Amino acid sequence: MRLLWLLLTALAGYGIAFLGTGIGISSVLVLPIVAVATDLGLQRIRFERLRFPDAALAIGLFLALLFPPVVPLLAAGASVVLAITVRHTLRFKGRPWFNPAVAGVTLGALLFGILPAWWGSISEVLVLSFGVVLALWQRSTWRLPAVFLTAYAGLAVLMRVVVSLSSGLVLVPRVLLLTAVDPTVLFFGLFMVAEPRTSPADVPTQVVFAIVVATMAALLPLALPSLALLLALLVGNLLAVVLRLRSARAAERPASARERVKSPRVRPTGAPRWSVGRRVGVGLSVFLLVGLIALATTSPATSPATVLSNHGAAGGGGSVTSVSQCSANNASIPASTLSSLHKALGPSVILSYSPTTNVVVFYDPVNGVTVTETDLYEDFGYAEFNGDDFTSAGCVPP
Repeated sequence: MRLLWLLLTALAGYGIAFLGTGIGISSVLVLPIVAVATDLGLQRIRFERLRFPDAALAIGLFLALLFPPVVPLLAAGASVVLAITVRHTLRFKGRPWFNPAVAGVTLGALLFGILPAWWGSISEVLVLSFGVVLALWQRSTWRLPAVFLTAYAGLAVLMRVVVSLSSGLVLVPRVLLLTAVDPTVLFFGLFMVAEPRTSPADVPTQVVFAIVVATMAALLPLALPSLALLLALLVGNLLAVVLRLRSARAAERPASARERVKSPRVRPTGAPRWSVGRRVGVGLSVFLLVGLIALATTSPATSPATVLSNHGAAGGGGSVTSVSQCSANNASIPASTLSSLHKALGPSVILSYSPTTNVVVFYDPVNGVTVTETDLYEDFGYAEFNGDDFTSAGCVPP
């Protein structure tokens, strides 16, 4: 975990430098602090001694790099609190049910309408290099990202070909390549699928787990493109919990009468420090508090239902008829439109830029769409976080 949060810190530093305007600094600083404070508070309930919160630091950084870099800190902080609470309360045999970071981002989308931006994967070279370092360090889980990325590449390309042919779209080789190995999928596979505490430990089950997650990740974009990867891993985590439960029950089958005489049952003395009742009470209290925050801070225009129902349209939008000459935000674009774009568009890869028309075409791997944007500076500082505004000469922050 310590190596993980150090690598995530390096990715955050590169992302902030890439954006070049200070965007992302506040969430990268605040969310890990919220995670550590929440983790230490729950540790005081669970343990006699406090432990260094390596896992909490990693979770806070994950959420900072998955949420948009200009995410509202109150909503993001509440999502971090939920992620840490899930890690401490939903456990089986000492291991969390779900990947806490994935659970936190998913709950943030459902409660606050904050769809993931994956801006931590801006540098494909760094993601791949750091992911290889992590796999070599944690050698027992290298099969998870290897099998996942291989299976996902084949399935995602197949799905893209089928959808393109059925809808009459032209198959672009570069888009097919991005479909298979875009930075978002690399980040997800190398850093999140390979999380050892919520994934299987034995080799055959690891292979099954990775294939299931890859299959769900390739199919779910047809229904929920912005949350497909996250939901796929949650399904895989649930499968791992079911398999661990079956294995535990098989290991605890009643022994023969003679074995029971030789090994009498020892009754525990005293109440457990982290009992089921206390876990349920803490979990429900935190979820209730965060739910109240969500009700108080979410407006109808940016409600989770509105954002999730419009994710497809927003993912393919972003074009307007005027050109702002890269001097200021375009005030003619409603704030609600900018907000929906900001929450729905993922990190992009530039496909082309025309200096004569100021048209940028970029591919959004989260929503699986190719976006044409004619107003290069319209959404800077609000919806724009993928860097394509900086491809034009003179398009620099004020």
